[in-house]
Amino acid sequence: MKGIRTRLKQVLKDESGQAVVLAAAGMVAILGFAGLALDIGQMRYERRQLQAAADAAAMAAVLELTKCAGTADCSTMMTAAEQAMTENGMTVASANDLKQCASGSTTELTLTINNGPCALGSTASDPNYGNTGYVEAVVSTPQNTFFARVLGINSKTISARAEAALGNSQFCVYTSTSSTDQGSSGPVGILMNSTSSITAGCGIEDDSGSSDALETNSGSSITSTIFKVTGQWGLVNGGTASPTPTTSATAVSDPLAYLQSDEPTTGGCTKTNLVVAGTTSLSAGTYCGGINFNSGSGAYTVTFGAGTYVFTGDVNVDTAVTLNGTGGVTLYFASGSLTMNSASTVDLVAPTSGSYAGILIWQASTDSSAMIIDSNSSSTLQGAIYLPDAQLTLNSAGNLAAYSIVDVNNLIVDSGASFTLNNNYSSLSGGSPIKSGAMLAE
Repeated sequence: MKGIRTRLKQVLKDESGQAVVLAAAGMVAILGFAGLALDIGQMRYERRQLQAAADAAAMAAVLELTKCAGTADCSTMMTAAEQAMTENGMTVASANDLKQCASGSTTELTLTINNGPCALGSTASDPNYGNTGYVEAVVSTPQNTFFARVLGINSKTISARAEAALGNSQFCVYTSTSSTDQGSSGPVGILMNSTSSITAGCGIEDDSGSSDALETNSGSSITSTIFKVTGQWGLVNGGTASPTPTTSATAVSDPLAYLQSDEPTTGGCTKTNLVVAGTTSLSAGTYCGGINFNSGSGAYTVTFGAGTYVFTGDVNVDTAVTLNGTGGVTLYFASGSLTMNSASTVDLVAPTSGSYAGILIWQASTDSSAMIIDSNSSSTLQGAIYLPDAQLTLNSAGNLAAYSIVDVNNLIVDSGASFTLNNNYSSLSGGSPIKSGAMLAE
């Protein structure tokens, strides 16, 4: 018995073998954690690369926003995003180009473009959720591990997300943006007759290249935040402008030209050569030959239901007639134009969403018929007036709209007329229909 106890004490005292085992086990653990740290570092590096690619894809896609007419799966947008990915060294197979949060591969590089954003699932998680004024890019890819394999982790999917939006333009008045008008033979882009005024809470861009691109007569005034003139300011009998216009400025291209690829179609005639002489309501459709709103026996109101109205002829609005369309209307002239006579009233508001969001009155680029708006001081013209090849005359017109945009060939503000242009685009889900540049939102 004594011999057994002696032998046991000898075994317990000999710890050299145990130390080797413990040291080996400890080394494995240390190497495992070190390897895991290297894997995590590599994943962080790859995620930074993915984030740069997602940022670039979102920025590139949102620049095509105005060409997509509110279509969430716009191919133009996706093509731009793919090109941005390629420029960042990442090529996505066409099968892995996804739209609007569609499910895709988990074993290959995947690009998803969402307009509006949907990846986070709700407005509680993303204040821009579902807002078509924003474009979201999500890039994901499986990342193989090296040392973490000893822990049974062979790969890990990593992803990056970015949102981008277009900023609202600083300008709300554009004239003479066609290349033919921007030379020295261009028209008088803006003519202010005596005692007329424009008050704009935004910038004015007169792109006529003429030496008389801007003419101001005695007692006239223009107030804006920025004032650029491609040609020169030809003072006739005085007139003031604040700030003083920058002349010989670089011209810009027509900011609403993207609309010309999405013009309303002229369908079957809803009405032909319509004459109205009393209170009535109209529905969206095609009005062949235009409309005459006669004064009839006295003042009356015409109510426009929401939608797009296509005219193939002149619309004449007589004295004491009120045009009311606050539910979201676009008046499109395939031919002909609008003439409003003195003391008439207009209370029209452009759509707040959809393809023609913010577009109120629009004349085809092939239609050079002059437009005259002569309404009283309580009128509201909320939206863009777009006449790419025609003259707009504001004659004794007022304007109480939250926002207005004028994009015309040339503008005349007649004697005594006073027109205000505000720039509160909060009612439009995508902001102003005229954009400046892309910016990351998230």
